[in-house]
Amino acid sequence: MCSLNPKSFIVFLSVFCISQSLWAKTEYYFLVQFHDKQLNYKGQEGYKSQLTEKAIERRARYNIKYDSADLPVTEAYLANIKKQSIQVKYVSRWLNGAVITTQNMDTAWRLKIKFFVKDVVYLGKYDTKAGNSGSQSLGQVEEQNDGGEKNDYGKGLNQLEMINGLTLHNQGYKGQGMTVAVFDAGFKKVNELSLFEHLYASKRVKYTYDLIDFEQNVYDDDDHGLHVLGCLAAQKSGTMIGSAPQANYVLIRTESATFENLIEEINWVRAAEIADSLGVDVISSSLGYNHFDEKRLNHSHDELDGKTTFISIGAKMAALKGMLVVNSAGNDGNKSWGRLDFPADVEEILVVGAVDSKKVVPAFSSPGPTADFRIKPDVCALGQSATITTTFGVGTGNGTSYSCPIIAGMMTCLWQANNSLTPAELISLIRLTGHISLNPQNDLGYGVPDYDLALAMAGKHSKFDYAKVQLINYDTAFVYGNKEVAFYTPNNEMMYCDVIVQKKILFFKYQKTVSTAEAEPSFRHFGKIQIYTPALKEGIVPIYHFYYFMNGNDRVEL
Repeated sequence: MCSLNPKSFIVFLSVFCISQSLWAKTEYYFLVQFHDKQLNYKGQEGYKSQLTEKAIERRARYNIKYDSADLPVTEAYLANIKKQSIQVKYVSRWLNGAVITTQNMDTAWRLKIKFFVKDVVYLGKYDTKAGNSGSQSLGQVEEQNDGGEKNDYGKGLNQLEMINGLTLHNQGYKGQGMTVAVFDAGFKKVNELSLFEHLYASKRVKYTYDLIDFEQNVYDDDDHGLHVLGCLAAQKSGTMIGSAPQANYVLIRTESATFENLIEEINWVRAAEIADSLGVDVISSSLGYNHFDEKRLNHSHDELDGKTTFISIGAKMAALKGMLVVNSAGNDGNKSWGRLDFPADVEEILVVGAVDSKKVVPAFSSPGPTADFRIKPDVCALGQSATITTTFGVGTGNGTSYSCPIIAGMMTCLWQANNSLTPAELISLIRLTGHISLNPQNDLGYGVPDYDLALAMAGKHSKFDYAKVQLINYDTAFVYGNKEVAFYTPNNEMMYCDVIVQKKILFFKYQKTVSTAEAEPSFRHFGKIQIYTPALKEGIVPIYHFYYFMNGNDRVEL
């Protein structure tokens, strides 16, 4: 019979406890927000210190003013909260705070007593013992082989034809000179696949970063970003061509597939700050949040107001800094949540839902409205059996994760065609081209957009010679009874529109001209009247900001 030496047992138990402690280590994430940005230089150079020349040029182009959000977080505050038991992961200038980790929650909570600390927010935990399994399904994928087709676009043709996107490509707008940032859970093997070889051969992947593992490598984790990026950037003749194959790309991993915590929303905001600094034009985000591994962090429907959650605050800030943010609506339409995911509630961004090949919304596509009853999503694209890229070539996938990058790429090309337009103007324009733009709905938004029409409305359609229609307002529009409004074209021709009052919204339909020239109408949407005239032939001339006074008192802006 063997007996155990007591001293040996103590040593064994100590080693066992230490190994168990290391094995079960739990890290807690917090956001520490500061009251101000004192001690920072507030001159122009201070505001620009976080921005590249490309970012500064974008601010100048759209006359975007600098504000305190552009200043760095105060270094003295950061130095004061750093302790042996606290690790600062990164800072956020937009949220004016720092993301920290600690193994003792009380250590973080005690930071509240510091005079310069505004708040300490718990963001969730990461347990190295088991990981977490609460991440959302980001889309269903059916992998296929790399078989080609007769047309150059291969299996990706239909999803671009549905939105008349080939017009942009055929006229040379494929994203050249534009930069798109993609936020996702990982871009597995993108740098090894022939479908993306053109990006690396021409050095058009400008920046990569992993905000989960804090490294430059984004190619060894989840493959959801690979699926998404194909809809944007793939280029292999006969196999697949994405919606913006010639753009530059920034790839940032913000999402972990092993847990679902509030920290991922802050990662998104930090990624948007990086994109802003780099001068990114378009953000494509196939991510959304509502519930987390810890129920106490869950969101509610009441928060869908575009200004409450951290990720929505960040998405709005990104838009205000001059970037066009395109985000998926979410895949929770047939789940208990049943509504938009965050940040799809933000008014200033373009939110994309899904349709099938017949423009019918599949059950999974998250519907609106927002908590304050705004229509979201804005538009829809193919998200049921969409063509995507996989580690084996191409396949099909279901989800707003895939309709989003299809639209994001097309918006990139449209903006390339006319970069004088602001992000807000681009969103307004593309809504007007939707196939149900006269009757927007909570699941379809304004419908499936038409990029051939959008290119014409942007004044860049090579088929036509365009002229600007005179700005119409209550001084230059004449009301005839309650039925007609007269206005002038660039050729000083007076034209008339019928006025139809329906549900307190004015709809205008072209009726006739008083000149000898004939004109044919093309009515698509209130507020923007498209008119065909002999001088412009098939040209589409939009009228912006049409005003009309109802009963001589109420001013209605369309």
